[in-house]
Amino acid sequence: KEFLNKNLPEYFVYYRPKDIVSGDFYWATHTETPNHNQEGSFYLAVCDSTGHGVPGAFMSLLNITFLNEAINEKGIYQPNEVFNHVRKRLIESISQDGGQEGMDAILVQFNKKDLSMNYAAANNPPVVVRNNQVIELPYDKLPVGQSESESQFNNYSFQLQKDDMLYLFTDGYADQFGGPKSKKFMYHRLNELLVSIHHLPVSKQQTALADAFENWKGALDQIDDVCIIGIRI
Repeated sequence: KEFLNKNLPEYFVYYRPKDIVSGDFYWATHTETPNHNQEGSFYLAVCDSTGHGVPGAFMSLLNITFLNEAINEKGIYQPNEVFNHVRKRLIESISQDGGQEGMDAILVQFNKKDLSMNYAAANNPPVVVRNNQVIELPYDKLPVGQSESESQFNNYSFQLQKDDMLYLFTDGYADQFGGPKSKKFMYHRLNELLVSIHHLPVSKQQTALADAFENWKGALDQIDDVCIIGIRI
C-alpha cells in the first residue's frame, strides 16, 4: 500500500479472494530505464492465475517471480516482451507435460510526464471511463502460458487525459452468479456500474463496487477471486 500510495495519488483496490489465499493478485514495481525520463517507469499488473485457493496461490507466486525476473533482473521494459518472457518461463517450468497453467493479465507501464501508458493485455482488457463513456481498450485473446496459439503479445499505447478513470480487473466480478435469476453479473453490467460511479471519490467507488457485489451475490457462494483496481488520472 505504501508503494502504491507513492506512485498513484488517487486509486482504490477492491480485492476479495474466494478463499484465504488467491489466484488473483496485483503487483507493482518502479524502475529506472535508460530510454525514459529521470523518474523512470512505474508498472502495475492485475492478474488472474489459473485456479484459486492453494493451487491458484502457487501459480501466483510463480507468476510474480517471473514478472520480477523480467523487469528487475533481465531489464525487459516493454510490457508485451515482459509477458513473452513470463510465458516462456512458465512453459519451461510447468507446462512440459502439456499443462495449460498460466494467467490472464494486464501490465501497464505509466509515463507520468505526458500521461501516456504502454500496456500488454492477455484476455482481459483495460477500461477507461471518460466523460460518462466507456472506452474498452484493445487486448490479446491469449493467456500468459501454454496455449494453442504461438502468437507474440502486442504492445499497446493509449493517451490518458486528466480526470480519466482507468480500471484494471480480472473476470471474477463479472462471472459472479446472483441477482433475481441467479445469472452472471456480466461485463455490460460492470461497465454500466463503472460509468455510474466513476465521478465519485475513489474510496466511495470501492465501497459501491463492494456493495453491488454483495447485493448481486446474495446468499450464493462466491465462485472466483475478485480484483478491481481503479486509478484517477
